[in-house]
Amino acid sequence: MKKVYYIASLSLLLGFSACNNDFMDLYPEDKINDETYWKTESDLKNFANQFYTTLDNTGIYNSDNASDNQAPQSKDNFVWSDYTIPTAGGGWAKGDWANIRSCNYFLSRYHTVEGNAEKINQYVGEIYFFKAKFYYEKVLRFGDVPWLTTDLTTSSEELYNPRNDRGAVIDSICACLDKASEWLPETMQDSRLSKYAALTLKSRVCLFEGTWRKYRNLENADKYLRISIDAAEKIINSGNFTVYSTGNIEDDYHALFNQQDYSNNKEAIFFAAYVTDKRMNNRPRTVRESYTGMTKDFVESFLCDDGKPIALSDRYKGDVKFTDEFENRDPRLKQCIYTPERPIAILADGSEEYENSPVFSNLSNTGYRLYKMYSPLAEDNEYIKCTLDDLIYRYGEVLLNYAEAKAELGECDQAVLDKTINKLRDRVGMKHLTTDVGFTDPNWPNWEVPISPLLNEIRRERRVELACEGLRWNDLCRWKAGKLLENIKTYLGPRDPATGEYRVVYPGMTRTWYDRLYLYPIPTDEFTYNPNLLPQNPGWTN
Repeated sequence: MKKVYYIASLSLLLGFSACNNDFMDLYPEDKINDETYWKTESDLKNFANQFYTTLDNTGIYNSDNASDNQAPQSKDNFVWSDYTIPTAGGGWAKGDWANIRSCNYFLSRYHTVEGNAEKINQYVGEIYFFKAKFYYEKVLRFGDVPWLTTDLTTSSEELYNPRNDRGAVIDSICACLDKASEWLPETMQDSRLSKYAALTLKSRVCLFEGTWRKYRNLENADKYLRISIDAAEKIINSGNFTVYSTGNIEDDYHALFNQQDYSNNKEAIFFAAYVTDKRMNNRPRTVRESYTGMTKDFVESFLCDDGKPIALSDRYKGDVKFTDEFENRDPRLKQCIYTPERPIAILADGSEEYENSPVFSNLSNTGYRLYKMYSPLAEDNEYIKCTLDDLIYRYGEVLLNYAEAKAELGECDQAVLDKTINKLRDRVGMKHLTTDVGFTDPNWPNWEVPISPLLNEIRRERRVELACEGLRWNDLCRWKAGKLLENIKTYLGPRDPATGEYRVVYPGMTRTWYDRLYLYPIPTDEFTYNPNLLPQNPGWTN
């Protein structure tokens, strides 16, 4: 039976005093009594509870909207270069730093608690994990950011520190995750983090940083790739995890994301649990009514079932007819995008409803409707009554992180592929990837920095396997591949049966990539509060 964590009502942690500097404020002293609060293990547990909701993935279905995988109904102003430097806010406001403040507040005070050392260390490990997560999000958005180790007062000189180099911040993130992986338990208990969640995040962080540096000719790229490999190897070698499979190649990938309880699913490294009348979500309804759609570019990236790309395979049936485009393809395509042979609704009486495709509407503006993470069951589509769990960290990503990092270092042999990517392909019955690849795809992306055929296919596998899991935009950024968003197929849908013409999501518009978009700008008011934050991020001018 699954258990669900409860978020304590910690109003004492939510208030902040006014200060001229939005970056760092104080917890009001009258909101928490340090003399009485930091006494028991429960104090630590309750404090850590507030951060668990930041791990929920119920809205992740549209997380690729800024990438080449999805095209939302309303275009993303940032990637369409309509974003102007804000004077305030913009991810740097007081509230945007609140979680990091809270982590430092905890780490400065937990030492007074007495009790079971193992439990105390577990909750401290959780805070180190969350601090790493929150800082990683800041690096993704801004690059260099100030690294702070304590909660500050209004007179603290650290309020006027310059930004730390991103490498120093990543090193500090890794140090936090090392402590987390040391102190967190071996297994996930009562919906709380385990050491392997920390190692998964570490493998993700360091793969990002290693490739970000490699494709910009910055030092220490190999250092971070090796750290990513080491973190992933610890997970793989633990023997605790496997790729989820029941042998049903036509449904197992889809079923992976629609489960009531991941407690016995060996691919789940961390998941958020939901229980009837206690904690529920609205995910299937929001997926169905997502106001976005998958793109032509995304659909064409899937191989045919003979392991060849559509440009080279005799199995490809073309795209004149919508359903033909999905035939003889990697089975994940039909499990990711809705096709007419799958039910769109299964009613309480067991009857099934189907929809013709493509349907061009506000709910699926490209015509390629997302089916991954969607459940057609009526009980799962009741408003905010769904109890399907959320898969947050999974073994499949770890395998892909490992394979890519090894390939970037020139160390990806057949043994590596067979224990990583080919395990994922086995789930859906796809032909194995070999180190020689066996073909040259004329439609491989026009990467700004050329790569090997093997890396091309590893990137393809990552795009297919991890679609709509919140990673594609970051992947494009770390590979320095933003120019791929200029391809019209990244905002194109299938052919309209009525006209035979491709669905154009944003008629009359073309997208131009600018390298400044790899990072967000810092709001201008922050330079008034603290001139040491200068210079502004590259390419952004007032």
